[in-house]
Amino acid sequence: METLFFKETARGLGLTCGGRKLRLDYPDKIWRAYPRAAKAVLVDNLAHVLTINMPLVSGAETVRYNTAVPVFKPAYDSMVIEGIPGSVEPYPEDTAEVIRRFLNINYIFESNDAKHPVWKSKGSERAVVATSCGKDSLLSLAVCHELGLDPVPVYINDTVSPTENRIKQKFLKKLTKEFGFECHIVTNAIEQINDFETWGKDETCLGYMHMMTGFALILLPFAHYYKARYIVLGNQQNMNFGFLNKDGYWTWPSFDQTHYWTKRQDTMVRVLTGGATHVVSVIEPLTNIAIMRVLMHEYPDFAKYLVSCDCLDASAESRWCHNCSKCARMQMLIRAAGSDIREVGFSEDMIEKKHRKFYCLFDGSEVDNYERSAESRDEQLLAFFMAWQNGASGPLMIEFEKDFLAEAMEREEELQKRFFTFYHPFAIPDKLRKRVLNFYEREFLQ
Repeated sequence: METLFFKETARGLGLTCGGRKLRLDYPDKIWRAYPRAAKAVLVDNLAHVLTINMPLVSGAETVRYNTAVPVFKPAYDSMVIEGIPGSVEPYPEDTAEVIRRFLNINYIFESNDAKHPVWKSKGSERAVVATSCGKDSLLSLAVCHELGLDPVPVYINDTVSPTENRIKQKFLKKLTKEFGFECHIVTNAIEQINDFETWGKDETCLGYMHMMTGFALILLPFAHYYKARYIVLGNQQNMNFGFLNKDGYWTWPSFDQTHYWTKRQDTMVRVLTGGATHVVSVIEPLTNIAIMRVLMHEYPDFAKYLVSCDCLDASAESRWCHNCSKCARMQMLIRAAGSDIREVGFSEDMIEKKHRKFYCLFDGSEVDNYERSAESRDEQLLAFFMAWQNGASGPLMIEFEKDFLAEAMEREEELQKRFFTFYHPFAIPDKLRKRVLNFYEREFLQ
């Protein structure tokens, strides 16, 4: 059994688990301004959502909390069950067995009387934007800025990947200084409780099924402080392209970034704020390839701060590892946009033969969940074709010409329509939807 003791601190939340003491710290003025009763509700919900995956990693069969059961406990359970098939995909765990383990975990709360929301205020046309310096969050920030939503970028440092976090924070600080944004950092060391290395276990992704839901809740004190109507997450159309996992379960690249779950996050936040704040994604109608084209063409001053490599802690590189599927994917999307990969700091070309394992169009033996759907394969086919049209050269381009060019030319019109279109914006409320779609139509896709 693991006992998790949470307490409200002067800067946020504190967790004691065995000999571990971990904290989630807000900027002082943000946390001090959050109403006391609202803090109590937030602590109960964050305590569980930030640790709900922990026993799947640690092996604990019982978890005891000193907090009350969170008001959204059934939703959090659904989030994990739906997320398991994708999380086990790259690893030897069996989907059914992990679901069974989760359903048998005994979560015990000090009180079964859930605290109910008390914060009610009128939101203004401002946006708090979860910002990581990836393409999705950079375009989200740029579009919110362009729409006059006076965005507040917030970086959530999970402390699990120190090199990656340090690099991204460095670029974010440069960006926010250039544009005059008031930027904030939240330090969430509690995330370490979900990391396999904390428990000395084999590598797994089972600890991260809650991440975007955690972000939505963590950003609530910022929405209160700035009276912001919108909490903006960088969820986009590719997150809705599903696939069958190794055990035959339908899944998604990241369940809690699908439009279905973004709507659930919106419901939670609207309940917790008395309807004052929504969870939205201003890039939800767009695919990866469209996002990159818009970012590189329309917002080069934002694009130059792009950092989207997840392997920097295992690399000696300072911005891109040049040795993972994410770096390969970013390079091809940039080439498809007709831009130079050096504009965002790449120093090594990844269209050599040794890199074919990182492309789902070729070997695909070392791609992540974001490349496992049929749509991802076709999007990469289009990206290679557009890069070829833009004059990209190298061994993999020669292979593309030989094996895939004829297919790409035959399907060009179909592929262009599929990946450069507006998908239905489920996660954009009516009040904002027309403005966002008109903005894209007018500025980007004429």
